[in-house]
This record gives sequence, structure tokens and C-alpha cells, in this order.
Amino acid sequence: MMVTGCRVGERPLEPEANLEATQQLTFQSLDLQQVGADGKILWKMQAQQAVADPKTRRVRVQKLVGDIYDQGKPRYRVEAAQATVFEQGDALDIQGQIIANDVQEKTRIKTQELLWRPQQQQLILKGNLEFQQPKIQLKAQEATIRLRDNHLALRKKVQVTNQKPALNITGEALDWQWQKGQVQALKPVKIIHTPQQLVVNAGRGQMDFQNQVLRLTQGVDAVSPRGQLRAQQVEWRVPAQEVTAIGDVFYSQNDPPLTVTGIRAEGNLGTRQIRVQRASTQFVP
Repeated sequence: MMVTGCRVGERPLEPEANLEATQQLTFQSLDLQQVGADGKILWKMQAQQAVADPKTRRVRVQKLVGDIYDQGKPRYRVEAAQATVFEQGDALDIQGQIIANDVQEKTRIKTQELLWRPQQQQLILKGNLEFQQPKIQLKAQEATIRLRDNHLALRKKVQVTNQKPALNITGEALDWQWQKGQVQALKPVKIIHTPQQLVVNAGRGQMDFQNQVLRLTQGVDAVSPRGQLRAQQVEWRVPAQEVTAIGDVFYSQNDPPLTVTGIRAEGNLGTRQIRVQRASTQFVP
């Protein structure tokens, strides 16, 4: 790590200073930078005030501002009022109330810990995460961003709020491929479609936001004030409210009272016109 700083009450510290001393070093300003074997910048940080511990290679800083580089180009602009910076080889670990702006994808990230692994093109985030884009907001406790394939793995108390279609999604493990506009649920997931007052639970699912299609599996249960649909698999084309349900299909509606079971169903949830194959129908008086 290359360090350039101005010590309190002393002359400026020269680049590549020896940080093996045992005493802590106090700086009025400090520049931190890491360069890869190919000469490309991996990350570059600046702080107005800093206390460095050469033994642990930790630096406590005030008003941290800097850039994380990917393939030699700035990718994330990082800011923190107070933070602890720790260098691990060519990796960078920052702990504090952090804001990181993706300069390419127009994504704003809030997190309590950020670990950048440049060789893996991987950003690991922990603690009360928030991701904000113009049309989607995501929250979680842990996340891993793989820049090489535009993949975001969200873990623990995940919440997704999407504008088009208008969906609120919660679960414990969701993967987001942002350039494709797809979210995959790897564990049980709950989806709320507010305009239709529809609540859907499923064991697994894939949500294609670009085409506004949801493919849900491993036991799907969709409930609204007007009725209920259960099946092993459901494809839901959200704008048209069209569904295809397969396996152990159960459909019921309140007005008029009706219950239908079968092996496959197709229809429209908005108009409540459902066609069920091999149906067994029960009219409720």
C-alpha cells in the first residue's frame, strides 16, 4: 500500500513510508492507494484526519473519500464521515457508515462494511444494506457483488421494491442480475402485488422485470380478497394478470362462490376467468 500524508507537527510523510513502527501515527491528511502488479490502480482513498496503527495496518479516519477501481477505471465513489480502513494484501476493507455510488450503473449503496477484492472483481457488503436505483430498491444484511457477470447475491432479511411491475418481494436469499432485470429466489419468497391486493408465497421463483413475468415453483399460494390459487408451478404475466398453473391446482373465488381442482389451469386473475383441465368443481351455496 502506498501512503502519502502530513503528520501532525512534522514534515510531510514520503510515499511508500515504512509502516512497521510500533507507535501509532497521526495525520492531518492522508492518501492511501493500492496498485496492482500490472500497474493499474486498484483503489485510492483520501482522509482529512487519520490515526494509523502500523502493526495492525488499520487506519481510523475522518471524512473519507475515494474511489474503487475495476479494470483500471473508477467504479465506485466511496464516502464515510468516520471509518476504519484495513488493507489485506491488495484488498480493501472499510468499516463505518459508508455510502458507495456506482458511477456506471447509477446505483447508490449504503452499508456498514465494505470489502473490495479486486482480483476477484468482488465487492462484499455487510450490515443494514440499501441499494437504490431509479426503478428498484433493495435491502439486506449481507450482499456480494460480482462485477464480472453483473451479479448481486442478497442474503438475510432481503426486501425488494420494484416499480414496474409494482411488486414488494421478501425472502432470505435473492440473486439479482441487474443488466438482465432478473431476480431469482433461492429460498421461500413472498411477493405482494399492491394494485391487485395479491399476496403470493412460493418455495422458489424467478422474476423477469423487463418482461414483467414471474415463474414460481415448489408450492405456490396466491391469495387476494376475491379468491385463491394454489399449484406446484405458476407462471404469472403481471400486466395482463394472466396465469398458467401446473400440478395439484386449486382455485377458489368468493363471488360467486366456487371451488375448482385439477392438474392444470390457465386464465386471468383480474377477470377471474379460469380454465381448469380434468377439473372437479364444487359450487358453494
